[in-house]
Amino acid sequence: MSKRLPPLNALRAFEAAGRHVSFTKAAEELFVTPGAISRQIKLLEDVLGLELFERTSRELRIPNETREYAMALGDAFDQINRATQRLLTAHRARSLRIHCPMTFTLRWLMPRLPLFHRLYPTREIQLTTTLLPIPANLIYLGDVDVVIQMGKGDWPDLIAHRLAGSALVPVCSRDYAAAMGGKMTVDMLAEATLLRSMARPDDWRDWLDAAGGEAIDDQRGLHFESSSLAYQAAIEGIGIAIGQVSLIAEDLVTGRLVTPFDFVHDNGNAYYLTYAKQMENDSRLVEFRDWILAQVVEFDAWLVQSQGRLDRYTVSQRR
Repeated sequence: MSKRLPPLNALRAFEAAGRHVSFTKAAEELFVTPGAISRQIKLLEDVLGLELFERTSRELRIPNETREYAMALGDAFDQINRATQRLLTAHRARSLRIHCPMTFTLRWLMPRLPLFHRLYPTREIQLTTTLLPIPANLIYLGDVDVVIQMGKGDWPDLIAHRLAGSALVPVCSRDYAAAMGGKMTVDMLAEATLLRSMARPDDWRDWLDAAGGEAIDDQRGLHFESSSLAYQAAIEGIGIAIGQVSLIAEDLVTGRLVTPFDFVHDNGNAYYLTYAKQMENDSRLVEFRDWILAQVVEFDAWLVQSQGRLDRYTVSQRR
């Protein structure tokens, strides 16, 4: 036989009111109005067929048997809360929490994640992203298990595995390159529409300084929230974006993007898989680490095999 219990909302309202002996304080705790508390308690009284409080014009009184009922409900709610927390803790223990930059997630990691899911169908992933620089202490705070971040691989007390480089090259659509005359010189960028990512504000300056374009104003042009948006704008023929080769290689191979310059600037930064040393033998992390490093090997091999096609989509060799 199923147990018929009073409405949960009414019980929650009564427990708070009985603990405070005040509808007003109960309302403040539950973020409702005193009138809502009063209605819920009236509903409970109708269900139980008795009055739970002694109401006078000046105060609210609670009989002993009503107080004992409220205390028992409080214990029950505490037990429910503890059981819920145990469930959530167990769920988090099964999940691998990964944090990485937005554009890397969209252009490199996300297309490969279905392969991981097919290999480990019961492994749960909690993937979070950001457009802002990733705080260096994110792993130390225990908020995530794995961080994919940009750097040189020298984070103290973290194990780091290199995933993909961050070499920079300007890219645009075929039509935009043709409108600019095909192969360009650095000085010609003064007349081009630069597409900038606010998430990576220094990329144009880094490439220009390395390519001899110190006099070019890198702050003009169109500004986008992320590199992904800047790349899409370049594909649509709006202007020239500064691209990370590892994230736009497929676009170069397919011809969605071309580069009007032969010069590629590598400042030594790369994307790394990082985690705390105490996580090194965690089975959840080992699964993901071994899988993603295997993906890196495949990606690097694909880049080598595709080098001829990558070169074919530089403007200088297509003319």
